[in-house]
Amino acid sequence: HYLYEKAYRTIEDMLTDKRPTDLKMANFHVDNCYFDGKNDSAAYVQEIKIIVKALKQMYDMHRPMAPSDNVARNYCIYSYFTEASHFNQYHTYLYDIRSMEQTKTVLEYGTVSHLLRTRMGTCTSLPMLYKILADETGAEAYIALAPMHSYIRHQDHTGEWWNFETTTGTFSRSSFIMENFHVTENAIRSGMYMTNLTEKETLVQCLYMLLCIYEFKTGFYSNAFVQKCYRLGLKYHYADAMHIWEINDLKYQLDKDAWNNGYQNHQEMCTSDQYRKQFEFITQKRKELEQLGFYAFTTEDYLKQYKAAMKYYKKQPETAKEE
Repeated sequence: HYLYEKAYRTIEDMLTDKRPTDLKMANFHVDNCYFDGKNDSAAYVQEIKIIVKALKQMYDMHRPMAPSDNVARNYCIYSYFTEASHFNQYHTYLYDIRSMEQTKTVLEYGTVSHLLRTRMGTCTSLPMLYKILADETGAEAYIALAPMHSYIRHQDHTGEWWNFETTTGTFSRSSFIMENFHVTENAIRSGMYMTNLTEKETLVQCLYMLLCIYEFKTGFYSNAFVQKCYRLGLKYHYADAMHIWEINDLKYQLDKDAWNNGYQNHQEMCTSDQYRKQFEFITQKRKELEQLGFYAFTTEDYLKQYKAAMKYYKKQPETAKEE
């Protein structure tokens, strides 16, 4: 439990400005919970330093030819991720679709630490490492979300935004993301999907990963620790995942209390004004979330769309600006 509290306090201190934001270390402490405190912080930091050094060497080579400083910096990270060269020891970063098939694998591959060691990751760890490297090298880039997915957005010298899919090593048109991940205009306007996450909103994604690891490792999905995590997260980002945690927790607490007081089912529970009002409150929160554009994407949906995406990308040119 000490490891989870330490990870929580680290993120809380960054969110409340008690310490400078350091996405690299926020992720380390979350990862350390998954690896039961056996993560080597020195090795973790050193690996990132090695990558940053390589990126700076690449930058020195490409900056004279690049149309802007930010284009050069983002190109170097993109190249390090996707193009085998002596800079990355001829070992690019890859997405392992098989990790989606079981909870343990998807969480392990979702850690930045595992990605650094194996160069294999998910749509959680790959964009997060990209963002860490962008922060470390001065590149301007942002994580953006779609239902059950995340990717990178950055701007070129003309002001155009590019959507980099770290899972496929390609660029996506916004229309493609909207269609295949069922993202509505309302979801974009509300800031739920396909918008640049701020520094603190990105830290909330670390909190979400912490909650997932906590539930997997301890079996607890509703207690004081869970509640303080999602409550802290919701102060800084109206994230769909945090709202789902809140709604599920409220429903569990309601059902538990009603059962302990002799109510055997929903019909009986609604004979009580107290429980009926609580249930209506939870129902209203679900409706509000849906109105803001939430879409309940399943693992099966994701796997289906990933395969469709791979077919699509093979037919597209490598340059695909946001529409």
